[in-house]
Amino acid sequence: MTRLVIIGGSDAGITAGLRARQLDPTTEVHLVVADDYPNFSICGIPYYVSGEVPDWHSMAHRSKNDLERAGLRLHLEERAIGIDVDARTVSTVSAAGEARAIGYDRLIIATGQCPTSRRSPGSTNSVQATGCICSTPWRHVCSDPDA
Repeated sequence: MTRLVIIGGSDAGITAGLRARQLDPTTEVHLVVADDYPNFSICGIPYYVSGEVPDWHSMAHRSKNDLERAGLRLHLEERAIGIDVDARTVSTVSAAGEARAIGYDRLIIATGQCPTSRRSPGSTNSVQATGCICSTPWRHVCSDPDA
């Protein structure tokens, strides 16, 4: 049996976990999600704000129960705080402050992009939001792409 740990509970992480279980139903998939809302459609936020989607809960593509029935072990409100590549463990901490190490055979980091702010050339605004580069698979590093 393969132990797969996925850090990140949006579309990429959920899809990877579901596909791993589809390819090999014996795969033990652990999904580490920093909040309590796995598979939440972040792209749907403008529709909620505009009122087109009245209940933000409906922006989850799949429920927690759906994901658990598919064989994903959800670690909700648990942040990945370190990766020990030699020991093949991901260190996490829960919202309650409880630390844990989750062992893995395979690891997927699906945390997406992290925001940053900087002045854009020619802009009269003091700061504009831009993206960033998350540069290494061993630690989440956000840096200014122009630095």
